[in-house]
Amino acid sequence: MTVDPYLACPLPAESYVAVVRAEAQRFAAIAAQADLATSVTSCGDWTLRDLIRHVGFVHRWATSAMMTGDAPDRGSIAMPANDEQASIAAWFSDGAETLVSTLTGLDPTASTWHPFPPPATNAVWLRRMAHETMIHRTDAELALGEAPMVEPEIASDGIDEYLSLTLPHLLASGRAKLPNGSIHLHCTDVSGEWLVVDDNGLALRREHAKGDAAVRGPAAAILADLWGRRGRLGEVEVVGDAAVAEAWLAIGGN
Repeated sequence: MTVDPYLACPLPAESYVAVVRAEAQRFAAIAAQADLATSVTSCGDWTLRDLIRHVGFVHRWATSAMMTGDAPDRGSIAMPANDEQASIAAWFSDGAETLVSTLTGLDPTASTWHPFPPPATNAVWLRRMAHETMIHRTDAELALGEAPMVEPEIASDGIDEYLSLTLPHLLASGRAKLPNGSIHLHCTDVSGEWLVVDDNGLALRREHAKGDAAVRGPAAAILADLWGRRGRLGEVEVVGDAAVAEAWLAIGGN
């Protein structure tokens, strides 16, 4: 499996910290105020309570990895004391604050542990936590009937991260298979173009090039479609072989 070099920290580290902070604050407000029994249809049969517990767990799990440099023991991650809203909201906020504090001033080039294909440096956690928190914040807002907004530049970076980290991870773990045919992704509202092909394994090229299929649209809409939130953040245009486009977009994420 070959991928053009992973862009470990294409945005300044402080930009990712700012994204995590802002997204976590929005999430915390939802945890404190919304009906936690609300269904999150973009995440299968989850409720808001399930979603908040998931994101809060991931925040603590990533923090542990950054602080120790080792794979965390999942059983050691503290969970809410009970299922009451006040307990869950406080637990989420505490974990998010610790995550932001850990990320602040972190050396992106320093070695750490993570389960993804790119080199094991802190830069991966900076970028991953920004996009993990952002995509699930949109899930929460969609569940509440709101219209989530994602900055185009952040969404474009999220597309690149999906293609160069999440997609290789899904393929390597056997949770997804490499589709036949190539796909070109093209953001129409901000810089960002990628060609993804099967070249005896996954190959990613950041360039304008013709694929068997092309997906064009706002960066947030493309990002949502890649993550399995089809049409949730806007519409995209599919050009060329629709079956090839469908195969790539059907992979989804976590």
